[in-house]
Amino acid sequence: MNVRRGLWRAWIFVTVLWVIGSATLAFLVLPGSVASRKYQYVYAMRSDVPDPNKVDWNKSLYEIMRSPSKDKLAVTFDLIPYQYVSSRDEDVSKGTEVRVDFPDGSKLYLNDGLNKDDQRYLSAAYWDQRWVRWGQEGLPWLAGAIVPPIILLLLGRFLYWVLRGFARD
Repeated sequence: MNVRRGLWRAWIFVTVLWVIGSATLAFLVLPGSVASRKYQYVYAMRSDVPDPNKVDWNKSLYEIMRSPSKDKLAVTFDLIPYQYVSSRDEDVSKGTEVRVDFPDGSKLYLNDGLNKDDQRYLSAAYWDQRWVRWGQEGLPWLAGAIVPPIILLLLGRFLYWVLRGFARD
């Protein structure tokens, strides 16, 4: 009886089942997870604003912030925490914010003070960065599919090493 070959085959069998199960679960859960996310643009402050902590927020948006389309900014987006989404939706209904819906189900919230060129520029940049967001959401799934089989392989190898120590000479 070859214990080593049997453990190796058992590991391959369990690993294949684990990866198929993880991929299936990710396929079912990941699109809903991405679709439920809501993002906001991270505004870039103008360089002539002296102290960001003492800004007069009654000024117009472009007196404080840079125009992303005019300055060709590399834009970033932050996830809106779930507890603030309802207030952002209220702002959309009041007309102080704009919500842009995307084909993957995600949503981008923008200040209504942005002109149409900036809104289009930010929407295009957001859509161009979708694969980065999918990658960020999918990375834990990938780790969950790969790490447990590696741990199981190491445990099997150590188990075989221990059992081999009890073998007769």
